[in-house]
Amino acid sequence: MYSNIDTSKLKRPGDYVLSDVVLTSYRSETGGNATYKISVRTLISEINLYESIHNKTLSGNIVLIDAQNVIASLPLTGFERLEFRLFTPSISRGFDFNEKSGHPMYIYRIGNRQGVNPRTQIYTLFFASKEMIQNEKVKVKKPYTGQISKAVVDIMRDPDLINTEKDVYVEETLGLHKYIGTQEKPFEFITTLSKEARSRKYHNPGMFLYETSFGFYFRSMESMLAITDNSARPVVARFEPKPANIRTNGNRDTLREMKIAQHFEIKDQFNTLKNLRNGIYASTTTSYDSFYKKYTELKFDYHREYELANHTEHDRDGGKVDDKSIAPILNENGKMISDWKDGTQYLVPETSFIHGVIPHAPIANILPRRLSSRLAFESFKLELTVPGFTGLSAGELIAFDMPSFQPVNQSNPLDHDPYMSGRYLVSTIRHNVSTINNRHTMVLECIKDSVRYGYPEESIDTFTGKEKSERGVVDQYTLDDAIISGSGNSIYKK
Repeated sequence: MYSNIDTSKLKRPGDYVLSDVVLTSYRSETGGNATYKISVRTLISEINLYESIHNKTLSGNIVLIDAQNVIASLPLTGFERLEFRLFTPSISRGFDFNEKSGHPMYIYRIGNRQGVNPRTQIYTLFFASKEMIQNEKVKVKKPYTGQISKAVVDIMRDPDLINTEKDVYVEETLGLHKYIGTQEKPFEFITTLSKEARSRKYHNPGMFLYETSFGFYFRSMESMLAITDNSARPVVARFEPKPANIRTNGNRDTLREMKIAQHFEIKDQFNTLKNLRNGIYASTTTSYDSFYKKYTELKFDYHREYELANHTEHDRDGGKVDDKSIAPILNENGKMISDWKDGTQYLVPETSFIHGVIPHAPIANILPRRLSSRLAFESFKLELTVPGFTGLSAGELIAFDMPSFQPVNQSNPLDHDPYMSGRYLVSTIRHNVSTINNRHTMVLECIKDSVRYGYPEESIDTFTGKEKSERGVVDQYTLDDAIISGSGNSIYKK
């Protein structure tokens, strides 16, 4: 969508189009059937809008500087609708929360209310999609048989459950299974289904349900990274940290400025202890089948699994790679990091024929692969602050050129970090519209599960025998007796 920007209409980065912002009451106008509405566009100081592959729906808040006492005059009760449209100039893609043309948001909370002076107050209104409100009203009580993807669509469309009118983009799942709703909220039940879902096309199990300006998506992480021929999905923009106000031949280069990272921070680059503890590199899953009364062990090896799936980075032809993982190939006493399979162990109960001839999803096979894949993305986490743009959504790919932070030399002529630069998945976006500064910015949380260039491989054992051996056992009571007798200094090693 960045390529579709018309710079004759977008004059500067951060420009936005915000319609009238209207609060619609649950009550009607006096003497009529029309609902009672109040415009609050002139009262707004800030709008924040959140979308994430980790959240089921859109949400956000607006900060009002209120000298009209809207709280009492509407009144605000937590059962109001919020209507507005937010777009970046020159593109049609954006957020439409109008009643006639889109889908209104719903107010559910007031917070941070305080007086500025005797006639003015400031407070924050929190809002979410209708589907989030609806989710809290109902429970899933009936069984679902067939593909998990079909069950999710049925729940989203069911008039007695989520009952969404929005588009639902679905990735088809593998296998026919049966699940019975046990008084769970719909989104909780979908979370359970998502954990056990397997893509019909891709290798890594697990799905995400999330909402963007287009509607709802139910898809795998791998489908966000690759298209159906297993080639890399294209990035929608390449960001770089450079000064703003870039000019070309004396003219302002607005399109390039839109791709400037005003601020960036590497939130996480690796956490070996966390990765070991959670089985990213290796694990053993023991399943117990209560029908056949038997245990089965399944070993998970990160390095072997890595080459079977699509990742954020790819080869020159856009295909899968086996040498850009977050764990380098190294030798520790004859073992790789993926050989320590007893470090993390899972116990999974499974029962054959629990639903007759319909097989249960193979949890013992799904669990370690799903957890390793998802948690690997938490190893590399980047936060970018960039000009606001409603043409970018969570679940899309961007590229980022991170500086190398080293003296200029010919060994790295592009001056890019060889590992942290590259392709990232946008997992979360926070849109911030400041009416005071008249500027729209975005904070992007971006994640990746591979490095741009593979880490060096090492077959020589550089770990074993690299520390002083002190294998003595010293009795603490003996030390105390020596202190009492006055000869304590001779007990401790020099």
